[in-house]
Amino acid sequence: MISPKDVKTFSQDLSLLYVEDNDTVREETAEIFKLLFAKVDLANNGEEGLKKYNDEKYDIVITDINMPKINGIEMIAHIREINPEQKIIAISAHDESDILINMMRNGVSTFILKPINMNELLQIIYPVCRDAAAQNLNAQLFEELNEEHKKYKKIVTKLMQHLRTVEIKNEQIEKLYAQTNHTDQSQMLQEYFAKDEECENEKVVFLNDDTEEMVDILGEIPDQLSRYVTDKEVRYIHTVREDIGKLANILYHYTPFLDPLAKSLEELASVIEDEKEFILKLDTKPDQILSLFDAICIDLSLYVKRFSIESMAMKNIHHIHQPTTLSIQQIIGIIRPDLADDGGDIDFF
Repeated sequence: MISPKDVKTFSQDLSLLYVEDNDTVREETAEIFKLLFAKVDLANNGEEGLKKYNDEKYDIVITDINMPKINGIEMIAHIREINPEQKIIAISAHDESDILINMMRNGVSTFILKPINMNELLQIIYPVCRDAAAQNLNAQLFEELNEEHKKYKKIVTKLMQHLRTVEIKNEQIEKLYAQTNHTDQSQMLQEYFAKDEECENEKVVFLNDDTEEMVDILGEIPDQLSRYVTDKEVRYIHTVREDIGKLANILYHYTPFLDPLAKSLEELASVIEDEKEFILKLDTKPDQILSLFDAICIDLSLYVKRFSIESMAMKNIHHIHQPTTLSIQQIIGIIRPDLADDGGDIDFF
């Protein structure tokens, strides 16, 4: 025999809508339901019950059949239109076959005949509560798995971005080799990766306000471009252009150490101002352009972090930002090939 404790094992976190037009029966039975369910809402006819159902989400609906305004069968039909999976228990004082058939056709989970017997009530609502609790648990687990999937998808996306950045850096090194046909490559690499040497005792670092603003901007640029690719709204391109212009202006505060980088960013902002050309290239080569922007933002983020602590007054500072400048010029070359130097070579300084 099913006990109230057995039912409560599954019903204690569930919500119930109980619709009954008889005031005495409704209040007495509601007291029992309140001991079993987390939430119990009451309605005295089908019209009121349907209104409450439209306003709230319920795990189980228990309703009388013969009621004024809208009877139970009509209310159940409306509920089924809203939620075909809703668990419904019908209560009726009749056992005529036509009423029972109508209830089953309208998707009633089960039914109870009046007068209501406590043991019979527990026997009937137990499996419905068990199934509703299992359904809620499955939905919760699915949501948790979905959140985990989103989290790991972001991690994989970030790793792929970094991988693409490494590939871009390799391509840049190869391009630098090609640009130095008459220069000894071992000498070039030695110079490129030379130990940083500060210029005398000069200490030049990013100010805190500039650091914070650049970090925000560098996080916003890839996000705005991705939103444009998804939504095709030009306002995202406007924001990117403005952000790049702000970066250039900040870097010019630290002249002459980052002037070549600031100049390239300024040129990029100017090129993006020709929206039609930039949008055309972004629409046709989204992966390539987004990858280059990712590489630029990752590089600049590292610069901001480094030179907020270390001095940028280094003899070889131009070698540090040269790959980033090359990435910027690559984007400019994709958007406006006519601005690239003959043969695809690009001057940095």
